[in-house]
Amino acid sequence: MFDSIKNWLGRGDKHEADKRKLEEEAKQFRLPSETLPQVFKYIFFTGLGLLNYRLFAHAVPGLWGQATGIVAVMAEAIALYAAHNFSRSSGWFRAALGASGFVLMAFSLVHGTFSILDLIGVADISAVVQEYSRLVAFPLLAGLLGVSVVAITMTHPKNLVRLKQALAHTRIVIARANAASELELMRANSIVEQARLDRWKDRNRMEQEYLAEAQKLIQLEEEKARVVASITNPQVREAVARELGVDVKSVSSAPSVSQTATTTSNWQPRGNGVARPHSNAGVI
Repeated sequence: MFDSIKNWLGRGDKHEADKRKLEEEAKQFRLPSETLPQVFKYIFFTGLGLLNYRLFAHAVPGLWGQATGIVAVMAEAIALYAAHNFSRSSGWFRAALGASGFVLMAFSLVHGTFSILDLIGVADISAVVQEYSRLVAFPLLAGLLGVSVVAITMTHPKNLVRLKQALAHTRIVIARANAASELELMRANSIVEQARLDRWKDRNRMEQEYLAEAQKLIQLEEEKARVVASITNPQVREAVARELGVDVKSVSSAPSVSQTATTTSNWQPRGNGVARPHSNAGVI
């Protein structure tokens, strides 16, 4: 019974001990080093590049053979880059590295094999290899190198990021251009509406001026007619009417207000209903 209690109380210490043991084992675990394989890889690719250059420099004397050898070394460098970064890539970039590295490595191995066989004296460079090195090798390697470089650079993650950034910036520029266009359109519409409003204002102002002048003309014509109608002498009335451009007949047919008022004031009814002239006081 006491042992059971002791074990139950010490189970926390046991768990802590197991935990520390696992941590020590984890710290002691180390992945195998890749330093030696990496060194051998660089030595292998470097030697293969030199063998490629030697093959074309010996098979095709002159600048053409040296240029072909330089292109072969460049292809070997791309193959080394593909082999080194293949495990560090993914997606289309990994596929481009794998395809480019495999094709360039295959040609490099074939060229290196011919070169080392000639170097150790096992077999000489045949006429077929010389013709291949002189006519086919340079354009073939240059084409493969160009395709590989384009494929690798186009699928590189940095270029994908740049592409997304370019798309985002393009959308931003398009949005800003649309906003600027809409703003210019609003300004143009505002200018057109303001011009239309100014035109209506000018039209209303001109019509008000026409109406005011028409009222003045009406008042002037009425004043002329009243002046002509107030003249009692027919000859003078006709002369004045001609000068003022007033029709005497139309003025004569309409009784004037002053005459009517004078007639009304001078005639008053008598006691027997007969009208008689009104005599002012003090006038005989």
